Amino acid sequence: MVEVKKAASFEEKLRGAVSARRLAGDLKKFSKWFRETGGPDERKAVDYIADHLGTQGIDVKVHEFRSFVSLPRDAKLQVLSPSPEAIPCRPRSFGANTPPQGLEGELVFAGSLEVDKSKMIFARTGEERDFEGVDARGKIVVGTAGGPDGVKRAYEAGAIAYIHMWPSGEDAIHEMIVTSIWGTPTPESIARLPKIPALSIKRADGERLRQRMQSGPVRVRIHAHAETGWRTLPLAVADIPGADPEFLLVGAHIDSWYEGVTDNATGDACLIEMARVLNKNRKGLARGVRIAWWPGHSHGRYSGSTWYADNAFDDLRRRALGYLNIDSPGVRDTAIFDCRYNMAEVEDLMRRTVPEVTGQEANIRRPFKAGDQSFWGVGLPSFGAFRMLPLDHPDRATVGGCGAGWWWHTPADTLDKADPEILAKDAQLYLTITSRVVTPAVLPFNFTVAASDFRGLLKELDGPIQLADVVAKVDKLGAVAAKLEGVRAGMAASLEGKKARGKTAQRVAALNRGLMRLSRIVNPVLYTVQGPYEHDPALQAPMLPGLAGAKKLASLAQDSDEYGFLRTRLVRERNRVADAVETATETVEAVLAQVE
Repeated sequence: MVEVKKAASFEEKLRGAVSARRLAGDLKKFSKWFRETGGPDERKAVDYIADHLGTQGIDVKVHEFRSFVSLPRDAKLQVLSPSPEAIPCRPRSFGANTPPQGLEGELVFAGSLEVDKSKMIFARTGEERDFEGVDARGKIVVGTAGGPDGVKRAYEAGAIAYIHMWPSGEDAIHEMIVTSIWGTPTPESIARLPKIPALSIKRADGERLRQRMQSGPVRVRIHAHAETGWRTLPLAVADIPGADPEFLLVGAHIDSWYEGVTDNATGDACLIEMARVLNKNRKGLARGVRIAWWPGHSHGRYSGSTWYADNAFDDLRRRALGYLNIDSPGVRDTAIFDCRYNMAEVEDLMRRTVPEVTGQEANIRRPFKAGDQSFWGVGLPSFGAFRMLPLDHPDRATVGGCGAGWWWHTPADTLDKADPEILAKDAQLYLTITSRVVTPAVLPFNFTVAASDFRGLLKELDGPIQLADVVAKVDKLGAVAAKLEGVRAGMAASLEGKKARGKTAQRVAALNRGLMRLSRIVNPVLYTVQGPYEHDPALQAPMLPGLAGAKKLASLAQDSDEYGFLRTRLVRERNRVADAVETATETVEAVLAQVE
């Protein structure tokens, strides 16, 4: 009996077309460039992408725009008393510059010494209680929460500078950015530019300073200089069109600290390979894929993706299916997954896809405010899957990328930290996710999970601001969303591997339009305060951020100004949430009327 070989599925064709050899070649090319934002090597990388993909018939546009960025240059930290000592350090992007003679002050410690390598550095935001009993006025704070949140807290406590001792103990000094302004500033947001200098030091040096503080006053002089101003940045965007005008946006940042091989040359090479593979298989795409290499990520607080969100707003709002962010794939020894940046409606898709392709648990988590997540206000669903070092791996550290490798944002992020074979597997996963969004007749978005998110969050916040009526609205949304999901799943199953035709095609089109509309309604409320047309600060906030102060209200005196002001804002935000839930429910009902 002759065995008949089963034809490969479209997904299998995509995965099988990925080449570790090609990825290694692109990585070697990128590893020779210091892709500083707005610098000549960044431009070389963009030109390489445009020229290389252009020869394969891929439409690549290179946009140029002016962006306000900050490049850390020089820093010194000199202990003056009780005994002189020079401590290695680096300045922070967008930190204030010191006067030419430097800045002197007494040190004070504020914050937590906890070491938790399971958390990313963005989670080290500090707490208001960090400064309880600490007189930081006119002093230089040493602490472990040195991102925008921590520096902001120190300034509000009266500090004149912040020295960030790294929370994990690797022998490396990490570069970081301390502004909370997301993208290029506006006349209103420029006031949030940090007013104090910020330095980065190793944990061991910070521990030594802290121990000396316990024996008496420690006085230091710091120098910090960052080159902050306007630069022209290049943004490469490749379009792989599908049969329909909708598209999935896929992005990775092109700029880096130093060579930045695993943050993010691996991501850049991955996008090139995805573009090659998708272009060769474009006849199988029901919808398009738009691929972008963002500049201004590291030195402009995501200014490239922010510029695109602003300047391609109408196209994104009406045609984009979602945003898949690719950052630090292909890191050697990485074996487990951290699927952050996944919004509710794509949770089922990601929970199913990651184990099927990788054999690993998905560990689905909602987004936090980092990583070119510039499209929440537009309403795009966010996708993310990041391969990480095991928690017990000796190279695991509290960082923000590189698969949690200690070399993140240091000169040690070199070619030896990447693994082309693992990168090929990551590219296969991303292609599978992409395929499951752009090839099925019916979009894979389940909004019952979003209704569940609303319900849990509102019940937790219910109290001084009465939210029971909003919860009742959410219950109604959950009921109609469940009905919609039943219809959606049924249509998807009946059309698997088929093309919708006639009246069925009309029903499918109405359903897909409704699913996209729902994401535009619920996501800006679940994840932003500012909504579609502005960008929230790069400060970590919980979901339903507009209601984040609800718990605090109970602790305030009801006759105080603070209580009255906060309650007024919370009432307005309750109205916003209630209106979004009601509008989402009406949208679901309208869609059901069209497709049932």
